[in-house]
Amino acid sequence: MKSENRKYSVCFFGTYESTFPRTRTLMQACRLKGFEILECHRPFWENMKHKFDMFSVSSAVKTGLELMRIYAVLALRYLRLKDHDVVVVGYNGYFDMFLAWLLTRIRRKILVFTPVFPLYETLVEDRKYVNPDSLKSRIIHWIDEKTGALADLIIIETETYLNYYSREFKIPKEKFHKIPLGADEKNFYPRPSKKQSLTPHQIKVLFYGKFIPLQGISYIVKAAKMLEKHNQLEFEVIGSGQLTPDINRLARKLNVQNIDFIEWIDYKELPEHILDAHICLGIFGSTPKAQRGIPIKVYEALAVKKPVITGNTPAAREVFTDQKNAVLCNVGDPKALAESIVFLKDNNPARESIAEQGNKLYQKVFSSQQIANKWEMVLNKCFQK
Repeated sequence: MKSENRKYSVCFFGTYESTFPRTRTLMQACRLKGFEILECHRPFWENMKHKFDMFSVSSAVKTGLELMRIYAVLALRYLRLKDHDVVVVGYNGYFDMFLAWLLTRIRRKILVFTPVFPLYETLVEDRKYVNPDSLKSRIIHWIDEKTGALADLIIIETETYLNYYSREFKIPKEKFHKIPLGADEKNFYPRPSKKQSLTPHQIKVLFYGKFIPLQGISYIVKAAKMLEKHNQLEFEVIGSGQLTPDINRLARKLNVQNIDFIEWIDYKELPEHILDAHICLGIFGSTPKAQRGIPIKVYEALAVKKPVITGNTPAAREVFTDQKNAVLCNVGDPKALAESIVFLKDNNPARESIAEQGNKLYQKVFSSQQIANKWEMVLNKCFQK
């Protein structure tokens, strides 16, 4: 048994996205607790612009051969690695889990999986890339079942996700531990904006993210159209993706004049866009996936001390109180979203109070220090068994 003051040695293994917030915040948690970080990593996913194209028949063989080459390198590197306590397979490491399980059985190490969301939920249920009745769908479902079974423990974000993951893929609840995604606090923290792109009387409403079903971007566009008569309001929508053609068609059809669409910005520029905004938007899709998680953009806005409007979902209700530390509105409802935006536009004291209370909630529950404390507790429990 290890004492609770033990400084663990943690190996981050596989093809995980090194820039993804879950990876960043877990590594930061290790640093805050004085844990040693070892990386046995080869980049792969961050080099793919459209990751889910790999599930097409034409790409599967090429992707598989490239992964096999990478896995041979990773296996040799891992077996030569110095002693450590825990192996973490980060986001997008679904396929890494099979090799990681074999290697951790050889070296008798605890295997932690941080999937963020199941492949099946994203590819089949939400984005509908794959027919749910197809063989491909069953294979993807099996991958989620098997990776969950191979893990010694799984880090997940919300109770809603925990219940879904356990039920859908028949994984014991005891394997799951809740740790929020958090934000990269080196970049996302309160400070004056250098951008100052609006006049003092204007209100900027910001959305950024992938154009995928769970985001509910069509409802944002429709809400913006409803609010065109409010001359003070300006919308900035940053992103692109699966639904870009549909969103562009919708904006043209409605002749929306108050949205500035920006396809892409560098990650380093993102904090300034948030700091320049008065209201930040979360997710408003009506898909099942939208009900289960809290998007990274919400954590980032809270960290920067901006008021957030997001969907009134079971996951959001786990942590937020409506009109206290966030504004929760009905998902799939542009009228409700428009009304929430007007509420914050017309009520400066409420806007400031919700921003303040949202940031306090962030510091109390979602901050790097809180994530570090939760991560340490998870590891202590593992080694006390």
